Amino acid sequence: MNRTKAREYAFVLLFEYKFQPEEIETILSDFVKEFNPGQQQSYIERVVRGVVDNLEAIDEKIDAVSKDWKVERMSCVSIAVLRLAVFEILFCEDIPSVVAVNEAVSIAKKYDGEEAAPFVNGILGKISGM
Repeated sequence: MNRTKAREYAFVLLFEYKFQPEEIETILSDFVKEFNPGQQQSYIERVVRGVVDNLEAIDEKIDAVSKDWKVERMSCVSIAVLRLAVFEILFCEDIPSVVAVNEAVSIAKKYDGEEAAPFVNGILGKISGM
């Protein structure tokens, strides 16, 4: 599994977390058993747990740069993508911001449609430029 696929899986896990926040450890455990992510397991666990542990700060950062859309009004897909990318931008020094933004835009296009991509790109562009 490459990093792009691992990032996509992390997004799916964060999307699932939105609906089962008390079950994050079970969600991660079940994922590892089913998909055997190999060497990408540490990345997936790091970013998923990192988003969960820093959720308030991440959401505050998103709210601060989004003009008319607060986190609670955003689509569940877009917010999962944004949370993952914002975590990478703010907390993962080994991941260039441009990579986090580009990968997030690709995921948004794939799962939330073409119209979501510019929104995600705009939010992340402001955050990565801070």
